[in-house]
Amino acid sequence: MTDKELIRKVHNGEKEGLEIIIRKYYDEVYRFCLYLTGQETDSYDIAQDVFLKFIRHVDSYRYQNLKGYLLMIARNSCYDYFRQKKETVGIDEMEETGREDTEIKRVEDELLLREALIGISPKQREVILLRIQGGFRYSEIAKMLECSLSTVKSRYFQGIQKLNKLMKGTVN
Repeated sequence: MTDKELIRKVHNGEKEGLEIIIRKYYDEVYRFCLYLTGQETDSYDIAQDVFLKFIRHVDSYRYQNLKGYLLMIARNSCYDYFRQKKETVGIDEMEETGREDTEIKRVEDELLLREALIGISPKQREVILLRIQGGFRYSEIAKMLECSLSTVKSRYFQGIQKLNKLMKGTVN
């Protein structure tokens, strides 16, 4: 059954359509949230919140790319998560939980990547995350973001170049 048919079922009040949509896309939404947050438990909560938001506003949804639409909700929910949590990981906290040096290094790398991602433009970051984490093709991203294929490719490659420089500490 296509996404369009599922949405039609939902608009007609059939709960089965929602159940199928959730089963079909939950794992991808969860993985996307996990990649952005790095927190398993929080990612489950955020993924559930994504589908709750979708259910609340499903009547206004009109036959676009459903997977892309759900991932956009997930992206915005993850940004809300960071704003609310303002997560900071300190060495003392790491020592208290008994984590090893490798865990500290992993967290430092994660924080460095997050910091670098914040250092690139939101449009570049969005394309990079959709391409790498979401697994979307450039053409799919162009449709989701309603821009040209060349714009998507340009944002991706410029963003990757800047990320590399930021990760190496060569950009101010």
